[in-house]
Formats: sequence, C-alpha cells, structure tokens
Amino acid sequence: MKSQKYFFNSVAGTWDETCNHDMIKVEYILDLIEIKAGSYILDVGTGTDILIPSLYQRVTQSGSIKAIDLAEKMIEMAQQKNKYENVIFECGNVLDIKDDEDAYDHVICYSMFPHFQSRKAEAVDRLAQKLKVGGKLTICHSQSREDINNLHKRVDETVKEDNLPTMSTMKQYFLDAGLEVIKEVDNTDMFVIIGCKS
Repeated sequence: MKSQKYFFNSVAGTWDETCNHDMIKVEYILDLIEIKAGSYILDVGTGTDILIPSLYQRVTQSGSIKAIDLAEKMIEMAQQKNKYENVIFECGNVLDIKDDEDAYDHVICYSMFPHFQSRKAEAVDRLAQKLKVGGKLTICHSQSREDINNLHKRVDETVKEDNLPTMSTMKQYFLDAGLEVIKEVDNTDMFVIIGCKS
C-alpha cells in the first residue's frame, strides 16, 4: 500500500481545488482558541497553508508560526503562497521532533488528526509536551466527525482507516496527557476539542 507521505505528495498540486475549507467555520474555530498577539504557534499538518493567513492576523508580526508537514510537496505549495517573515516551514514527522518541549502557546491540528493513525494517544501526549504552561492544544475540523470519517473511506485506500475518534475518547487522550479540556464542540458543522496545559 502507498505510504501517507506518498499519497499527500501526489495530491498536493490539486489540494486547494479539491478540498473545500469553509473559512467562515475556520475563523469561528480560531476565535474559540483565543489566540493573542505575540503567540508562538505550531501548525501541525499545515498542508498547503490553509490556516497561516488567519493565524498571522491573530499573532501579528510580534508572534511566530512554525508550520510542519510530513509531505514535502505540501510544504513547497505552502511556501509558494507564504508572504510572512515570521513563518517557518519544516518537513517532517512532528512526533519525531523532540527539541521543542515547552515552546508553544498553541499547538493546532486542523483537519489532520486522523492521519496519526495508530499513534493518536501518543500524538496528544507528545504535542502536549510542546506547550508552555498555560498553552493550548487544539484538534479541530470544519466538518463533522461523521463526515470526516466517511470522506476518508471514499478518498483512497491509504487513508480509508484514518478515523477521527469519538469526543469521549479524545477527552481521555487529553486527560491522560495532563490537559484540562476547556472547550468541546461536536456537531453536524464541526469537531473541536481544546485543552490547556496546567
């Protein structure tokens, strides 16, 4: 079977045309996170730069954004669109990078968490370690959990088993990682869970 990296590299060139992200819902989700100017953000699975313009509006020039993705073609597409000096791009697996503990005010996984596959609990734990005290981990989708899971089943063999867990399972992952769940939205429009590191 094709690897995830191969799959996402193969679709990077047409990603923006084939994936429809409702930016009204995305902005609503980012408002829920309450990002302050000057924040340091890790955008996990950045893809082709969906969040970065909206994140920049919130962190302003005084903050910074690190955007990471497993697929180098996704990173290349994002870099081509990027017009901000305070955004750093990195290609790699975020779970294998250990030199950024306690570094971020926000770690955001938008429309990508199912792709951690069998490493979901580990992912929440590792991402929580990257937060400063008082920092927030947000896992979010601008579609419902059911829609996300059905979409992955149809798209490609590579991602058909990449499911978004139930909210109760996600909450347990957060608690096990030492995060206090401060916001949860699980409806027909979106899926959002936000946890704070104490």
